[in-house]
Amino acid sequence: MRLLIVDDGHYVVEYMKHLLDWKSFGIDQIETTTNSIDAREMLDQSHIDILITDIRMPEVSGIDLLQHIQKNGLPTKVIILSGYSQFEYAQQGIRLGALDYLLKPVDKDDVEKAMSKAIKNIIKTQPIQPVAWESFDGLGYLLSLLGENETLRSKFDVYTDFLGESQFCGFKMDNFTQAHVDIVKHTIGDKLDRLVWTAGTQLFAFVPEEIAGELTVTLDHSLLSPPFSFKDRNETRQQFYGFFLSEHVHPSDFIELHNPSPSCGEWESAGNIIKKYDRIHLRKHKIIFLMETILYLYLADKNRDASETADWIFNRLRDPDELWSTLMDKVSRIRNNKQMSIQTIVDKVQTYIEDHLSHGLSLDELGKVAHLHPVYLSKLFKQETGENVSNYISRKRLEEASRLLQESELRIADIAQMVGYKKNQYFIQLFKEEYGVTPYQYRRNMIHQ
Repeated sequence: MRLLIVDDGHYVVEYMKHLLDWKSFGIDQIETTTNSIDAREMLDQSHIDILITDIRMPEVSGIDLLQHIQKNGLPTKVIILSGYSQFEYAQQGIRLGALDYLLKPVDKDDVEKAMSKAIKNIIKTQPIQPVAWESFDGLGYLLSLLGENETLRSKFDVYTDFLGESQFCGFKMDNFTQAHVDIVKHTIGDKLDRLVWTAGTQLFAFVPEEIAGELTVTLDHSLLSPPFSFKDRNETRQQFYGFFLSEHVHPSDFIELHNPSPSCGEWESAGNIIKKYDRIHLRKHKIIFLMETILYLYLADKNRDASETADWIFNRLRDPDELWSTLMDKVSRIRNNKQMSIQTIVDKVQTYIEDHLSHGLSLDELGKVAHLHPVYLSKLFKQETGENVSNYISRKRLEEASRLLQESELRIADIAQMVGYKKNQYFIQLFKEEYGVTPYQYRRNMIHQ
């Protein structure tokens, strides 16, 4: 799907562009522009699935773009960005067909909810598409049925609509050979052979009910679950956990554990998952929770190993306390990699501040350095350092002033200018608050020492 982000503010566009992992929403192409006239032409020339637009822009407003979409019968779904003072405009946008409006500065959770709503609407209004079996990911499909991630579930809805007309049985067999795997795949056909997995010494599959009996006759010592439909998620879960993991589950077992869960919330560290896991006592609840953690890893780790994931699901989940340490190690690595990229941004901003203390150093200026919206940069900096950007700038300016007072004979007024303070008295006031003495007294004390 293609996303177009339009705002006459460059930093807002950059902020939105980097705010989410857009690929996890099925967005594989992002277009951006600060020129709303160009945006109108882009809507005409290219198929844009979702438009996120500021409501008030010079020349062509977000309302104008909405009217253009409506007039020309374009399929584009629209999310509006607006300020508090523009509420009436936002209401007008909703009347013209916008799916949602977000107040600036936008919050990440609100954007995620709006995107999920837009994607659901797109899927609902799309004509029925032929099922693309060549790109069918069996593990992803299984996790979409067992987990709580709405985006993943929407991605596989077309397969559920197709397969849900049939009844399936869970299949398992001990001490398999490659010949056994080939027999199962050949029997169920090349469309469904992605629903066949091996883990440890066992072979697992979901097979259509009409051929399940034939398989058990052909393959000795194989077992089948009672038949069920993939369209019934509760039944699918009950059969999966009961047959493959020997746990009887009820729909109520999933409600509390998934509020929130790793796959549907933004986890700041593996420690948060560990704390929640440590509070779980029943084995079946541990298994359900770790299944959701596996789903988180499936979505977050682009270099995932399908055979390893299958081994977690069908084999190692039988001993959840042993598996969770493995999963936590994986989660920690992913979070640390993300943290490293964030730290790189913060380091770049800190270096720029220290090299340009005489500048005004506004959030707008620093936003240009980081290629981030100033509001987002401010939040990110505080999150990573525990200190506001303004406090960090003030501290570094006064530290540099302290050094210059000790190592040079520059006038205090000149030092104030060099570290970014145009008003000498304001500099003296801040310096005294930090060091307990005026700059002049500080220099005298250093000389006497």
